[in-house]
Amino acid sequence: MANVGQDHRLGANEAPPAIVSIFLGAELEHAFEAVASGKPGAKKGGLLNLGTPVLPPLPMHGGDRNRTSPFAFTGNKFEFRMLGSSQSLGFPNTVLNTIVAEAIDELSADLEKELKASKGDLDEAVAKIVTAVWQANKQIVFDGDNYTEEWHAEAERRGLVNLTTTPDALPLLIDKQTIAAFKKYGVLSKRELESRYEVAVEQYATKLNIEAETAASIARTMILPAALRQLDILDEAGDGAGVGKLKNELNALVDELVDAIFALEKVNADHPDVEGLKHAIYMRDNVIPAMTAVREVSDRLERVLPDDLWPLPKYSEMLFIK
Repeated sequence: MANVGQDHRLGANEAPPAIVSIFLGAELEHAFEAVASGKPGAKKGGLLNLGTPVLPPLPMHGGDRNRTSPFAFTGNKFEFRMLGSSQSLGFPNTVLNTIVAEAIDELSADLEKELKASKGDLDEAVAKIVTAVWQANKQIVFDGDNYTEEWHAEAERRGLVNLTTTPDALPLLIDKQTIAAFKKYGVLSKRELESRYEVAVEQYATKLNIEAETAASIARTMILPAALRQLDILDEAGDGAGVGKLKNELNALVDELVDAIFALEKVNADHPDVEGLKHAIYMRDNVIPAMTAVREVSDRLERVLPDDLWPLPKYSEMLFIK
């Protein structure tokens, strides 16, 4: 799932974090626990209070559509919510189907062994396998708020990886375990996985280079001229105490913006003579912080420049006014 846009999106306010966990819902999770423990217990499920005594409470659906979960059970299906808007469905579905095939293969082999051990008792064999699989894998099940820092800490304690950037994630595409699984089922060869890895690494660096050039251009040709026009207006207003404070404030911001633009242009032009993952890591560790610095001072300028001079839609306009 990793790419430049996903690094920004995953873990923000409309997408799950990069930690892969599964939301089962109270009913399904209870069913697994009941099989594993051998004790059915009370049926799980809440009531939906409609807020008025005239209407009776209704049974709440087992899948509550937890929007912060990357992989959620919603009553009759699992929803995978990590796919980016510009990404093809093809490769993620290829990966998921290969994983499912491997899991079914392993479960089938285990069931055959248990059937021999239990002398053909299917219920006993299935119960043993479900119990073992649930105990071995339930650390991936989480039904709370995936955005919270508490979950990130808990996920780390559970051994779940949190690969927050593309250069962190892409090496797993050519990991020995990945290559073995795809080779075993004849889906992709080692070289085919390596080619996809090389393309993804290059795309990451190329897209960041374009984004950085675009950011520097917007700052130079749109935001900086707007700030300089406001300085001209303040100069014409005279040297009153209040005007002087405004000029000092704006001059400091303009100087900071100019320095940030030059720093971004330099770091985006002076690439080291490296390729592949090292180049991607350079872009992540140097170009993104430089873009962030331009963005930060631009945001402060947005708050002090007049609406008629600001060349871009303001947050206040997009969110509240227009």
